[in-house]
Amino acid sequence: MFLRTLPLVACLGLVLAACGKDDRTLKVTGLDPVKGDVEGGTYVRIMGNRFMKDGPRAAKVYFGNRQGTVVRFQSDSELIVQAPGGKHDESVDVLVIFDPGGQLKIEKAFKFIDKQDESLNINDFKTDDKNKKK
Repeated sequence: MFLRTLPLVACLGLVLAACGKDDRTLKVTGLDPVKGDVEGGTYVRIMGNRFMKDGPRAAKVYFGNRQGTVVRFQSDSELIVQAPGGKHDESVDVLVIFDPGGQLKIEKAFKFIDKQDESLNINDFKTDDKNKKK
């Protein structure tokens, strides 16, 4: 029985490794949200891998050439940062510098927007048939 289950266990181990369960690489995979207020203050979740598992790290995060404020390491795969302000409609690279660990960059990952402009959408200008004058 043991010899028949051994290949299945080995195969399952390969599948889990392929899915990233044993990924030992420090990496940044994305952020949420990808847009923030030109005035600054937007809380951004940076997602990735191995943020805490290898021991304590310090981090600095830059949105273009402006430094954000690291709030906390939420988990091994999530870092919370408060974005700085920026220029309206500017898309910038996000650079995360881990110590130890090095630099990881996501190009054109964050866009500065004017919150007042974003609060209106096309539905704000639509009228339903009941409100139309005849």
